[in-house]
Amino acid sequence: MASWTFLSNHAHVLLCVAADPDRTLHDIAERVGITERGVQLILADLIAEGYVERERVGRRNHYKIHPEGRLRHPLEAHHRVADLVTALGVEPATPA
Repeated sequence: MASWTFLSNHAHVLLCVAADPDRTLHDIAERVGITERGVQLILADLIAEGYVERERVGRRNHYKIHPEGRLRHPLEAHHRVADLVTALGVEPATPA
């Protein structure tokens, strides 16, 4: 794997959640290439800042992204989370 990527692990986790809000921490960790604990910490950041909501459904978590959230870096702050998801061709899961 390359030593660097254009997107951060926070963006990768957000994109995984956008594509499948019921994905497990284990699955997200495998897809992103980080530990489950790393995913847990990133999700905590995203939840604390209002980009993602977590809902407990039985023994699992269901996540919901807030597409209206603005990207954090000043260079991208004029874009929304939805713009990132759309630009990268992620098909957001439709609510059941």
